[in-house]
Amino acid sequence: MKILTSTLLFAMLGLTFLSCQKELEYDNNGASTGSFKKDAAGDCLPVVVNGVFKVDSVLSNALFVDVQVNVSFPGTFNIKSDTVNGYSFSKTGNVVLGLNTIRLYPSGKPVAAGTNTFTVVYGSSTCSFDITVVGPAPPAAVFTLAGAPNLCTGAIPGGTFTVGVPLAPSNTLTIQVDVTTPGFYVIAAATTSGFAFTGSGLFIGTGLQTVTLTGTGTPSTAGTATVTVTTPTLNTCTYDITVLPAGGGTAAVYTFDGGSGACTNFVVNGTYIIGSTVSAANTVTLQVTVTTPGTYTITTNTANGITFSKTGVFTTATPQTVVLNATGTIPATTTAGPSTFAPVGASTCNFIVNFVAAPPIPAGDYFPITANSWWSYDIIVGGVPEPDSVLHLSTVLKNLNSNTYRMFSQNVAGVTLDSLNYRKSGNDYYQWNPADYYSVFFSFENEQFADILFLKENAATGTTWSSPEFTGTVSGVAAKLQYNFKIENANTGITVNSVNYTNVIYVSVAVKISILGAPYTTTENNEYYYAKGIGFVKAKYKDATSGNAVVGEGNIRNYKVF
Repeated sequence: MKILTSTLLFAMLGLTFLSCQKELEYDNNGASTGSFKKDAAGDCLPVVVNGVFKVDSVLSNALFVDVQVNVSFPGTFNIKSDTVNGYSFSKTGNVVLGLNTIRLYPSGKPVAAGTNTFTVVYGSSTCSFDITVVGPAPPAAVFTLAGAPNLCTGAIPGGTFTVGVPLAPSNTLTIQVDVTTPGFYVIAAATTSGFAFTGSGLFIGTGLQTVTLTGTGTPSTAGTATVTVTTPTLNTCTYDITVLPAGGGTAAVYTFDGGSGACTNFVVNGTYIIGSTVSAANTVTLQVTVTTPGTYTITTNTANGITFSKTGVFTTATPQTVVLNATGTIPATTTAGPSTFAPVGASTCNFIVNFVAAPPIPAGDYFPITANSWWSYDIIVGGVPEPDSVLHLSTVLKNLNSNTYRMFSQNVAGVTLDSLNYRKSGNDYYQWNPADYYSVFFSFENEQFADILFLKENAATGTTWSSPEFTGTVSGVAAKLQYNFKIENANTGITVNSVNYTNVIYVSVAVKISILGAPYTTTENNEYYYAKGIGFVKAKYKDATSGNAVVGEGNIRNYKVF
């Protein structure tokens, strides 16, 4: 929804549009075979980006991207990306059987600010990740650590930590942060056991986000190592990581309290919703009696797609508790109710986890076009709230472009500014309006209209589609415009003006511009949120040429759907 003031429309006409030439370079001479870990959309998953990529800056090994590959036959590898915006990523080496974390290093020099999408190749397997390039001096982010100044909330360590074994790319610590001002960040985490974690990068949005810190050093002491995470503003939180003795150490001897019956005083944490993936909040606490200290690995059976496990060290021969972490995804076909879990081994007990149905999805459309429905929005331009809200009112039906649309009037302080036209066909929502409607900064000299597909319901996370290519002139210069849409999350939640909205589809729109036949350049990366039964609830407009700085927002204030 282009609900910002028209004063921003020509703010970018003086920019020089630089090309983002992609050249896929498929060259894999390694003897190993395997595939990337990635999601259904082909995005590398997980992926860790470290460092800030700046325009005209020669890239070094202080900047890197970590991806993961499942190796079916070990040996050498040669992983390379395409070249985008003047730089690329690559790494050669050796991999072992199973899951490997590969650290890709960049080469080259970015020539333009914006978000670049890279495709990496390993044999016949590919996946993609995004890098945001900023200007020479990005601002410092303002953020706090989740849980500060106490235990880091939602922290998750990656890899195994063993005395005398140097940390590898798989040794990470993922934490949560609450961002109030986007920008450059640096986070450090130190221990007293010879290893540490660091992370740097760019926050391009606000709210609760996760950051993966990468480990360095060599653990020196077995047992519990307390990690102290610190920001430049001295905001801190702590997290305990178990370090195994050299060589793996002596195996602990222990029994689960409760014997072959129910585990004594077990505590199940988190909610187990059918059709969802569990998180760090999903754990079970069990009581054990340790007779010989040492290392342990505890794993339960798998039920409804979920397994509980934990690896660590019991340092004392005493009764104590152990917290197992849940992993997995609960199938949508799971029947609600209790399921039994038990640690696998000679000594075991059992505990019950209750699986619950997902909350019912509210009725209605994600963009209602019923007569007389209305929505009001607060508008923020350049961080400054506008004095009046924008009112969208659903009015009459109109026949346009051989289709029937519901016309919405857009009013501010009782004055009609614009008319907007929408229709729904099956699960798709379309808008008949000027072709440059979804761009804040770009406008054709000669107005042209188009039927633009802007929202898909019942489509999976990661679904993408593009608008037609629109052509025209800007200040007498030939120009082309195209939108790339992506469902970033098909079912999320968002808080707007202190109201929590659920069953929300989050759609990103990359605005791509070509001047005088040059390759397309992304100039805006905008965000739209649509709540089922309510409609459009929030938008963020971001300048991709300035590190995705937020230049405006629209936030729902009130509404009535008939």
